[in-house]
Amino acid sequence: MKIVGVDVGGTFTDIIMVDSETGHQHIHKVPSTPGQQDKAVVRGILELLENEGVSADSVELVVHGTTVATNAMLERKGASVCLITTAGLEDVLEIGRQNREDIYEINAKRPQPLVTRDNRIGLKERVDWQGNIITPIEPDELSKAIREIESRRPQAVAVSFLFSFLHPDHEQQVINELRKNLDCYVVASSDVLPEFREFERTSTTVLEAYLGPLVLGYLGRLDKSIEKTCKHATLNIMQSNGGTVLCSRTQGQAVGLAISGLAGGVIGGYEVANKAGVSHALTLDMGGTSCDISAVVNGVVVQPNNEVAGLPLRFPSVDVKTIGAGGGSIAWVDDANILHVGPQSAGAEPGPAAYAKGGVDATVTDANLVLGRLNPEYFVGGEIKLDKGLALDAVENVANRLGTSVEETAVGIIRISTSNMVQAIRQVTIERGKDPRDFVLVPFGGAGSTQAVDIAESLHIDTILIPHYPGITSALGLVFANLRVDLMRSVLLKVNNANAQKVIEAFRGLSGEATERLLAQGAEKERISHEWKLDMRYQGQSHEITITVPTDMKDVENSTREHFESEHEIQFGYKLPERAVEWATVRVVGIAPQIESSRLHIPQRRESSLLSIRKVLLNDGTVTDAHVFHRSKLPDGSISGPAIIEQLDTTTWVAPGWNAEQTGDGLVWLRREKA
Repeated sequence: MKIVGVDVGGTFTDIIMVDSETGHQHIHKVPSTPGQQDKAVVRGILELLENEGVSADSVELVVHGTTVATNAMLERKGASVCLITTAGLEDVLEIGRQNREDIYEINAKRPQPLVTRDNRIGLKERVDWQGNIITPIEPDELSKAIREIESRRPQAVAVSFLFSFLHPDHEQQVINELRKNLDCYVVASSDVLPEFREFERTSTTVLEAYLGPLVLGYLGRLDKSIEKTCKHATLNIMQSNGGTVLCSRTQGQAVGLAISGLAGGVIGGYEVANKAGVSHALTLDMGGTSCDISAVVNGVVVQPNNEVAGLPLRFPSVDVKTIGAGGGSIAWVDDANILHVGPQSAGAEPGPAAYAKGGVDATVTDANLVLGRLNPEYFVGGEIKLDKGLALDAVENVANRLGTSVEETAVGIIRISTSNMVQAIRQVTIERGKDPRDFVLVPFGGAGSTQAVDIAESLHIDTILIPHYPGITSALGLVFANLRVDLMRSVLLKVNNANAQKVIEAFRGLSGEATERLLAQGAEKERISHEWKLDMRYQGQSHEITITVPTDMKDVENSTREHFESEHEIQFGYKLPERAVEWATVRVVGIAPQIESSRLHIPQRRESSLLSIRKVLLNDGTVTDAHVFHRSKLPDGSISGPAIIEQLDTTTWVAPGWNAEQTGDGLVWLRREKA
């Protein structure tokens, strides 16, 4: 069985093909096609198959990580949406939560709601907090609301009523009428997020409506293209939760793809670290446009909510921090004559100045080329020739603004780029009570291993683990991602023995539904497993703690309370033994593996040889000679920096004071020399 993973980045689209029987891997990269991602996906698959002499008919599974939803949120280019709410709650999106990102900001601002005030329509209906109908929907009122919606001609309609997670009938009644009268994308909160909390449920449902037409349109086109290209292949899509879903099952789940492209990298980094016996790993995916960072401790962390571009997302998501720091990040000087790097990016078009595609702005890639870390003749395996003269001109333009030399400016660009990533790593480690020195840095993406030592030195990290194919690691994560279904149901029950059976019944009901969904996607029943989780809180609290519970749980009341209070004490430093505790939301994760990662084939090492010696500029401004090796021809034992290791998908920089060693499993370890 041949499986293809395709990860679309802002600059490159990465493809990997894995033979599940032999474990052999074949990789390829093509420039991304912003605005029409499917073109690069299909082109890349066809080129890879042709390069390797593999028939398209032998491909049985294509797994894709997409940034279509992410980009739509960042650029505010989703569908036009109308929102129908319970009368009186039209402003729930605007009111939101009274949380402030910076409590000392006097003029704090929040992102504008995705639905303007005139496109929010209140409908007279009401359900109480126990799910009982107080005010039924009158046909005349519904007809009036639908006429108002028709006059606005939206591309999508979101419906979110008060307490609909307890009584969804009103929402379903409206949804049915909308589908009879309108030709647009229609979603209900009771389908998208059957949880309590009106703001989060409404905002997530609106986000589903906002993303749905664009995302599903893209996936529909891609599905047809894959069907023509690889007629025996099934197309699966990476979800934000780190699992995959059948493309044909994404209807109504566009919001679940909000960080699809980011999740694959964390999964890939975890796979590499786990196989190497590393329990604490900092995965750092530095591509051409952005850098995605996650702290992995004995497994990938999936959190119940996230935020993208200030938009709240109440959907299980891999815990990953994203910043605008990549090889294409643009260096610029502000009015105070201070140098900045990013978040603006040159992307794939026109790209860094060195690409010779019309770009004139200096980027991180241009700076690394000026420093001598990159080989202009062997970028992306030689498929792209870099023009060092254009890179020098671009960096010189910045240097003239600053009044510094080209060399000083290039070093400054790398330092600031590194500082941006270090700050993001601090946010996922130090600010959460974790010491980055306890972690192994796992850099990947096209640019990750080029700046890994700079990052590690800033954080006093002593060990770096370089994957086999750093530039394709996100695509590798797609291949090894499991089919996954996340289901939830708010119960809002006091923790006591009388309510315990209701919680168990909720778990069993959701587990059965998860199994059915996985079976419908072709999973083997005997390989399906479930994880049970509970959101719990002290009575009166406005936040919950999620705990994992065994599926064969016996003493539900005492075991869950003990677990909750122990976790509460760890997170907040105290517990309240006399306070009543509530079960808020029941969560079930259904998982079905698709491939065994242990079957990966280790690339064969060739006879060692030194490619060349290249002049490089160090961070202290001195110039020195660096030995240049190809990764497949590394010598036995360790090599001392300064050294450069080149391969098809990336370049690894080994600074002075560091050693590099390729072990028998094909991984490269960089270690700081002991004083």
